[in-house]
Formats: sequence, C-alpha cells, structure tokens
Amino acid sequence: MSGDGTRKIFRFAPSPNGYLHLGHAFSALLDFDLARREGGRFLLRIEDIDQGRARPEFEAAIYEDLAWLGLSWEEPVRRQSEHLEDYSAALTELDALGLLYSCVCSRADIARSSTGRDLDGAPLYPGTCRGKGLARAGANLRLDMAKAAALVGGEVSWREHGKVIVAPILRRGDDHLS
Repeated sequence: MSGDGTRKIFRFAPSPNGYLHLGHAFSALLDFDLARREGGRFLLRIEDIDQGRARPEFEAAIYEDLAWLGLSWEEPVRRQSEHLEDYSAALTELDALGLLYSCVCSRADIARSSTGRDLDGAPLYPGTCRGKGLARAGANLRLDMAKAAALVGGEVSWREHGKVIVAPILRRGDDHLS
C-alpha cells in the first residue's frame, strides 16, 4: 500500500508482434513479485497499437507463456487498440495545456547532437525541436517535461525499463501512439 492507502499498481505491457523472450519473462516475474510483496495490483496491458505488426497468435502466446510462468493478473486485460479515443482525448488535453511540441529529429539526428546517454548507452534527446513551433503534420509529438513540471509544481520524471526518458514521444509522425 502507498502512504495514502491506495494500492500500488504494477503492469506488464508486451507488444504482440513476436514471442516473449527471457527479458520479458524477467520483467513480468519482477512486476508480479513486487505487486505481491507490496500488496499491490498486477495488470496486463497488450500494446497492440501497431496494427501492422500485431498478430493474434502472438497475443495468444503471451497469455500461454505468462500462465506457464505461474502468473495471474486482474481482468480485464487492457488492449490498447480498444482505447485509442481515450489516448486521443488525452493528447488533445495535453496540447491545450501547451505541453506538447513537434519534433522531426531522427535517431541519427539525436545521436549526433546528444551530450548525454541513458543507462543502456543510448543517446538522450537534447530538446533540439523544443520551442521551434514546427508544423504537426508528419512530426512526432513530444511531452515537454519542463512545462509539465512547472504546471504540477514539482518534479516530473518518466522511466521506462530503467531508462530516464527526457522528452517522451507520445505520438509518432505516422499518427501511431507511442
């Protein structure tokens, strides 16, 4: 339980675009164990928003593999593709608050201009496009973490797989949610 009496939530969110590997198994087992130790909830979310690569047979294999590992999760499973309107509404709200900006940097651009690296050695996005007012068409939409922190009056951080995300991409230029 958290200090405020709410239960902590742990989730495992694989993409059904291939079979699970040992890293997935480790992550799922870790989250499941943490949820049990903390008296929290363990949720399963299927990241099936990339409809070009998501396959039903891979999703079925996810359930089979997790059951084989002895894991169980709260129902219902949240499938991202069933909630696209929710995400679109959230993006609209973030945009209205001035928290999104367009970014046209490729991975190669980021690698050339980055001065820092994450824990895995990948280059950190240096904020190249922030404040440039670039057109939205064909651009990635990033969350402006500095503005978000100012809005909430405190620190805002985003970690994914142990990596600090400096300015997460919330929607890719091809209109896929990220």
